[in-house]
Order: sequence, then C-alpha cells, then structure tokens
Amino acid sequence: MSPDAIDWQWQKLRLTVQLSESDGDAFETLFQDIAKALWGRAFQATIPMGRRGDLKCDGFHYGTGTCYQCYGPRYGQADVGESLTKIDADFRGAKAHWQDQLQKWCFVVGLYRDKTPSEIVRLIGALSSELGVPAEILHRDDIVDLAEGIEAPRRAELFGRAPMREDMIRRVTYQNIGHALAFVRADAGPSPTAPIPPPPDIEHKIAFNLLPDSVRHFLAIGATSADRVRNYLLAHAEPEEADRMAEGFSRRYVEIRGHGAEPSEIFQQMLIFAGGATGNPDREAAALAIVTHFFITCEIFERPPPEQAA
Repeated sequence: MSPDAIDWQWQKLRLTVQLSESDGDAFETLFQDIAKALWGRAFQATIPMGRRGDLKCDGFHYGTGTCYQCYGPRYGQADVGESLTKIDADFRGAKAHWQDQLQKWCFVVGLYRDKTPSEIVRLIGALSSELGVPAEILHRDDIVDLAEGIEAPRRAELFGRAPMREDMIRRVTYQNIGHALAFVRADAGPSPTAPIPPPPDIEHKIAFNLLPDSVRHFLAIGATSADRVRNYLLAHAEPEEADRMAEGFSRRYVEIRGHGAEPSEIFQQMLIFAGGATGNPDREAAALAIVTHFFITCEIFERPPPEQAA
C-alpha cells in the first residue's frame, strides 16, 4: 500500500468517529469543511442572514446547481415526524428561493448505520417529482467516500496521518498507555479471565480473521510497541485489574462481532474502545499498541485452529 493509502485508512477511522459523534451545527460544519476541501471554490457554505435565514440551503455547488441541506439528529436517531416536516419545508423553500438555479437537492443526514426510515425516502421522492428537481440522500458513509477524494495533503490537515514505526517508539510511553487504558478501566468486566494462552503466529491469525492489508500494516506497526503495553500492565496494574481489562476487550469484541460487523470495522471499533480516533497522536499510537497487545494475546479476534496456526 502507498503511504497515502495507509494514511487514508487511518483518516477514515477518525472521520467515521467524528460523523457518529457530531450532530446539529457540528455535523453541518463537518460536511461543509469536507465539501470545501474537495470542491474548492465551486462549493460555497452558507449562513443565515436576518429574517430570510439561509434560503433553505447549507451549501451550494455552483458547478452542478446542487443545494445541500444538512440534518444531524442527536445520536443518529431521527424523529420521523420532525424529519418529514423539515424535509417538506426545506425542499419547497429551496425551490422557491433558488428557482432555476436549483438543479438538484441533496439531503445530507447523519443517521445511525445509514438506515433511513421509509417515510423519509417516500417523501423526498414525491417532492422531487412534484417540484421537478432531482434529489438524493447523502449518508455518513457517502460523506466518507467524498472525503477520500480530497487531495492527500489537505486531507492530512483535516484528519491527521497514520502512525509510523518511529511514532510508536517515540509516542508509546507508559504515561500515554496509562491515559489510553483509563478508557478501558471504566468498561472492564467485573470478573477475571483465565490465564492468557501463548500467542499464535500473528500472520496466520490475521489471515484466519480475513483482515485486510491495511489492518495487517497497522498491526505490524503496533507490534513494535505491544511489549510496552504488556510491561506496563505487569508493572502498573494489579493482576486482577489487568485481567478485567483483558476481559473488557474480549467482551467488547464479542459484542461488536455479534452486531454483524466486518473484520475491518471490528478493528476500527477496538481502536476506539482503546481510546483512539481522538486526533491526539500520542493517544492514537498508544491505542494501536494496546489493541495489538490484546490481538497477540488472543483476547480479540478468533484464534486459528492448531493445524492452521502451525
């Protein structure tokens, strides 16, 4: 993988977290920042002005005549009745204000797992036909896809760069490990686990769990500092506390897998559980080392059968 491709995999994680945690004005601003970085002067973010407001438009693309209207409900849970009222007022208002300039209307929405209530889909389709304006819904995953098209240097300014080997050596200090593990202590299980078995061959475990090359790359980097996590737990945590952390990681892994998540998404969620995806390079490097440690010790992801691990 190229350096830019590796950076994007890490940036994608951070952006996914940002979108899931943003609502209201924060969600709107995040979309506007991405659109501006991608389309430059062709896109103009708007703000309300006086009694006329924002003319029912949170951003306008001059090249395509597209009006973007953002809606970031709290926790990604839309109130259907409120949503229908907003869509009707915003779509009709945009048509009235922009008239022939309006070539397309786009509803940018932050919904949990991109699941759109059928009534919303039906209303947008009906309004599109009635007003004679093509329309579409832009979800969180669609925003992530847009962000991938931003030029690599600008994307790095927005979402940072992936950790490198030298980052792991320099940033994974006991202090940073302790800060990251503070997130885990609050969510660890109440009972200790059985003794940790000897680790299997890491490459076989990666292949057995169908993890992509990007995850293989990050685990290889994380392995350079995984021993620091083990040593930290031995030196700074009570044995029962270390066991509870291991159980916490194992329980969280089982929970995410039970929701049907793909292997790469599970890895992303485990990094978040370890305190990563914050935009803080020290915390993110420590989180990667922590996840790698628990990957090696078989607390997360499946252990391959003996014949495959040999």
